[in-house]
Parts: sequence; structure tokens; C-alpha cells
Amino acid sequence: MKKINSIKSTLFVIILSILFFNSCAKNKKEKTIKIGVSIANFDDKFMGYVKDGLEDYQESLGDKVEVVYLDAKFDVEKQTQQAKFFIEENMDAVIIIPVSTKETNKMTDMVLDAKIPLVYLNIFPDEFANKELPNGVYYVGSKEIEAGIIQMNYLAEKLGGKGNVVVLMGELNTSASYLRTLGAENVADEYPKIKIIDKRSAKWLRPLASSVVEDWLDSGIEFDAIIANNDEMAIGAITALEKYQKLESVVVVGIDATKEAIEELKLGKLSATVFQDAKKQGEEALEIAYSVSKGVAVKKENWIPFQLVTPDNYKDFLKN
Repeated sequence: MKKINSIKSTLFVIILSILFFNSCAKNKKEKTIKIGVSIANFDDKFMGYVKDGLEDYQESLGDKVEVVYLDAKFDVEKQTQQAKFFIEENMDAVIIIPVSTKETNKMTDMVLDAKIPLVYLNIFPDEFANKELPNGVYYVGSKEIEAGIIQMNYLAEKLGGKGNVVVLMGELNTSASYLRTLGAENVADEYPKIKIIDKRSAKWLRPLASSVVEDWLDSGIEFDAIIANNDEMAIGAITALEKYQKLESVVVVGIDATKEAIEELKLGKLSATVFQDAKKQGEEALEIAYSVSKGVAVKKENWIPFQLVTPDNYKDFLKN
């Protein structure tokens, strides 16, 4: 009888052990991944689309992930404090769309020192220019210089290889603004009769772009085309040109292929834009943050190509 009781006791212990380990495994499997996302500005049209992509992928993961979204409101110090908050909250990963590409060092050091994976999204930090990303840092976005190249190649053909061009630049403290403009300038250098006669920052904003273009028109500067670093500024340019009844004589090209820009293109007001896949950028960023939090190896740099959008092919981009 004692032997039988001993066997029963042993079996009972084994069963309890199995239940305990299964419970631990289940709890480990069901651990919710916490991810902090700091976005340079919620009100920026394109960044809003990126956020949509983040939220779409978050929804696909269900309760496997919890995401906290914070708006930096184009304030570098605020964004730095948000990164600190994510660390204090023990986030499993951090995603940042930087306010300034020149001032990411402090955030990078803080997050890496806390041994938390960091994904930079859409805007590539200057601190990593011409060097490999350090371990623990990832990037999702598009090669900004290519957008400017695509814009100017289109314009060169549209203008027949000659004409005066003005450029509406974004925030001057971002590599996106610099590289998009540089791409356009590099192509313009190949055409002796194409001249970039002025460049001014409108800080990515539609109203400010209208004001800049009005200043150009009031000053008597003659130009055949406007290159804008984003669609919001391109639309602002269109508003000013319409006010001065100059739209029919000036070619306007933007970047991002936002829904509003596609509408302007359909109406014949915007000549072309360059599609940047905001939704895919957001989805990939969250997928990478989630994957590395689970210990899955991923590529450090993840590039999504730009594509030219014209009246001939805009319907292909209506679903985006």
C-alpha cells in the first residue's frame, strides 16, 4: 500500500510540475510587448499617414502588443523627454520619427544604454550618415535623395531641358530637406539651360509655402517650375499661383503623393508628385520593433523605393 501511495504521490508531483511549467510557458508566450512611439508632429499630413500604418499593423497583432503614441510637436527637448519616459516605462522597443536629424545623439545613447531596441522611422539621423548603424538601432524609410532626382528628371523632360526653377525646402534641420534638394540640384547640373534661381524654406507647411511663393511673385522673379520638398508645400504654391493667375504657366511638382495632392493632380493643378509609401513605412517599423523585442533577427536598414506619380498613372496610387 505504501508503495502504491508513493507512486501516486510521485505521479501527483509530476502532474503538478507539468502544469506549472505549461503555465509558465503560456504566460511567457502571452507576454504583451510594449512599444513607445514618438512622432515629430501629429499634425504633419505625411506623418499622419505613417501613424495610420503603425496603427494598422498594431491592430493586426491584437493584444500581443501595446503601443503608446506621443506627439513631439516639432520640439526637440519634448521628444528627448519622451524617449526618457519610454525608458522609465520599461518599453520593449522604441520607435522615433525625429524632430531634428541633427540632434538624435542623446536619444540614441539613452535608449541603447537602457538596452532597448530603437527604430528610427522615415527620417534618417545625421549621426549615422556614411556609417553602419550600431547594434540595437534600426531604420525604415526611403532614400531621400532619390525623390529629388525623380522630381528633376521629370521636370527636365517637361521643360524640354531649359527653364528657371525655384525650390520650396522643408525644415532646414532635417536631412530629408537637404537630400531631396540635393537630388534635384545634381540632376539640374546635367542641364546647362536649367537654372535653380532660388531656394527657401517653408518648413513643410502649406500656408508658409503660399507666402514664400507670393514673395517670389511680388519681387518679379520669373520662374517656370516649382519643386517642393513635400506635397503640403506644393499645394501651398498652387494656392499662391492661382491667386496671381500664374498656375497655367508654372509647373509644380511635390513629394509624398498624399490624397490631397492626388486630387490636385487629377484637376491638372499639380503636374506630378513622388509617392512615398507612408503606410508601408509605419507597418514595417512596428513589425521590426515587435520582432526584435521577441529576439528575431532583422535587417538594420530597410529602404522603401519612391515612385513617380503623374496624370498617366495616378489611379495606381488611389488605393494607398
